[in-house]
Amino acid sequence: MNLRWSVYLDHNDDGRFDDPDEDLSQALLAIRWRRGMDRPHDSVAQPGQAEITLRNREGRFSPERGDLAQGRLLQVRSQDGAQSRVHFTGHVARVEAQAGALGSRRALLIAQDASAQLAGHHIRLPPLNALRADEIIGRCLDAVPLRRGRLRGTWLLGQVGQGELGRNTGLAPPNIGRQLGRDPDPLARVGDAWATGIPALAAIAEVCAAVRGRFHVDHEGRAVYLSRHQLLLEVAAQASFRDDMQGLRYSWADERVSQVEVLLTPRRRGQPGVIWTLEQALAIDAREDEAQQLLLSYRDAMGQPCGALDLIAPLPGRDWQANSRPDGRGRDLTDTLTLRLREAGISAALLEVRNSGRRAAWLLAGAQLRGTPLYSGDPLLVMQRSLASENRFGPAALRFDLPALDSLDQARSLARFELVRRQTPRGHVHRLSLEGGAQVRPALARRLFDRIRIEEAQTGHRDDYFIIGEEVEVTPEAGARLTWRLESAHSPFWILGRGRLNRGSLLAW
Repeated sequence: MNLRWSVYLDHNDDGRFDDPDEDLSQALLAIRWRRGMDRPHDSVAQPGQAEITLRNREGRFSPERGDLAQGRLLQVRSQDGAQSRVHFTGHVARVEAQAGALGSRRALLIAQDASAQLAGHHIRLPPLNALRADEIIGRCLDAVPLRRGRLRGTWLLGQVGQGELGRNTGLAPPNIGRQLGRDPDPLARVGDAWATGIPALAAIAEVCAAVRGRFHVDHEGRAVYLSRHQLLLEVAAQASFRDDMQGLRYSWADERVSQVEVLLTPRRRGQPGVIWTLEQALAIDAREDEAQQLLLSYRDAMGQPCGALDLIAPLPGRDWQANSRPDGRGRDLTDTLTLRLREAGISAALLEVRNSGRRAAWLLAGAQLRGTPLYSGDPLLVMQRSLASENRFGPAALRFDLPALDSLDQARSLARFELVRRQTPRGHVHRLSLEGGAQVRPALARRLFDRIRIEEAQTGHRDDYFIIGEEVEVTPEAGARLTWRLESAHSPFWILGRGRLNRGSLLAW
């Protein structure tokens, strides 16, 4: 049975692809997509992207002529006669429609998965104390107004056709589906070094790096977090490949290390006091329906940046005053202003100022915000070293700079964990390519972080790998070509019932 490819576009925003005009297969010319990690041991996947080339003779896929709009949900599927599979789910980010009635009249739809939205939206979070990585990642996802996969029937403020009582008054679904594995260790504090904001994907990467977890958006558009233990417990290969690959990139000993260094930043609480001061008077217009927002960066008594805990809402008269003149010599207008602490983040605060009077008022210099400063100490370097590996094969160091980590015990465990699994030189397959229906069809059942076995006679290599990334190209001329990026699944750690402790097996972290 021939392999059939389909692309669907959710025109009516109902979260399904069952309307006749949502199947774009008749206009389909080529499909390309890329998902997953760029390199072995990366903490988060790069934003996934699909490029769909379509015939556009009638202008259906020209956004200014048709009903194609940015944000629509797109899905790539295959059908091999026995099973239909989803391979990519994302939202249309842009359209490149070729102009000219005598040209090729094609359109290129470019869709991206939710990681692109996470990478483009800055977040600030409230203090997160003693929470697991999966809990913190959930908070990061909650803080981003991700485009929903279904909007039909839900209420949208100010949107015509989305606010009728009894018809479109349901709440929108969660911003993204989630499969977040439970992490074993809590982190003491996260986010105090994020200044006035950090991209959500960078925040998730910082958390994952500190506990050696992995984060990606899967083929159906769900956010997936894997703790370090989940991959250690995945011991059975789900597919095997022997000497019949179209291409394979192999190297020896390029991931060996003899020394692992972990840089961590200890924190300590200071004494409650002033953590922000307004340096010069600020004019607040008399617009009660509009509020002015101030993003406050915390400073300690020495003027150095710091985090903050236990913020106190600013009190009129004590923490701030308003006047008709910037020098404070005019009429007191403190009663006409309202200051609201809208966000009490651990790295910065968002202050909302509203003027209910009839004239502009000046928020006087010296306005302040009180709280408990959170100081970052001098970085500490924790090191684990293998003299045996260094003496036999030479020095090779690996350093982790982990702002989210402030525990010496966790840093030592992480350094030991990484050294144990990388101190011995090994052969590694980094990329594997398959081409043509006979090779690609059985591989389409595999997903990111599935475990596969590779045997190659020329190099004598035989080992297991995790699929950490995929690139697929489908064209009428060349058919389908699939390339996987791989990471070694070799683990020297002991698993109950599968090895003898201290006989080729070690305790993991």
